[in-house]
Amino acid sequence: MARRKKRVNSDHVKLPGATNWKKLSAKLDAEKNCIIKKKVKKLQHFEASFDSPKLSKVTSISDRSQIKPLDNKRKRKTKPLIIDQLGNELSNNITHRLALDCEMVGSGKDGSENQLARVSIVNVYGDIVYDKIVLPREVVTDYRSAITGLDKEIISSKGVPFKTVQGEVAEMIRDKVVIGHDIKHDFDALEFSHPKPMIRDTAKYKPFKALSKGNTPSLKKLCREILKKSIQEGAHDSVEDARCALQLYRMHRTTWERSLKRFKKKSKNIQAVDDEDEVSDESESF
Repeated sequence: MARRKKRVNSDHVKLPGATNWKKLSAKLDAEKNCIIKKKVKKLQHFEASFDSPKLSKVTSISDRSQIKPLDNKRKRKTKPLIIDQLGNELSNNITHRLALDCEMVGSGKDGSENQLARVSIVNVYGDIVYDKIVLPREVVTDYRSAITGLDKEIISSKGVPFKTVQGEVAEMIRDKVVIGHDIKHDFDALEFSHPKPMIRDTAKYKPFKALSKGNTPSLKKLCREILKKSIQEGAHDSVEDARCALQLYRMHRTTWERSLKRFKKKSKNIQAVDDEDEVSDESESF
């Protein structure tokens, strides 16, 4: 007689791996809750940051002036300032381009011989980096006070020996581009020279000379016609003159430097031709 199979309730059947599945499901739920908590916490922190006193300073578009703009260009370096003997604030930021101007007093019988009396140098931002009164090495017969603003008392009380100033200026402008107006006279007074490719003279720049029909324009004329400002109404200020020469150069720097590059390239080609001619002449001489 065949045995009758016992009916089994499917609800009580334990499927293999069911326990492991419950554990895995619980683990996944726990991880999901953990991720959600982290996101909520991060969002709360982000919202709270708007109440920070650092951000509360700039609250509207009208306050954009308080935000520092992002600029890819080289930023101006801030350096500590030093007060010199003339009361000027001197910057320690010696840039690659410097503007120089000198004041001279007169020596000799008629006071026509120039003697260095003051040297002023500003960096590319117009900040003073050097400004000193110089003790002339010869007897001064004309202080030219109406032009220089200097007299015997100022020079004798604040003057620095010529050799000291000469050495300091030579060291400062070494390997630097020097900007000035009719700067040859300044270097003559300093009694040293500077490499010609490293000089930018606003008195020699052709577009500026065109304003005087090819003649050497005065700095006063260039400032009046190009910068639309008046200078040298009374005594000359070597700091102001250096800054004006610098401003003129900076306004035309791009075209100025391009013209120098073209001239340099052209002169190289000419030099190469000359060298070839010398070689051919030597070969023919044999």
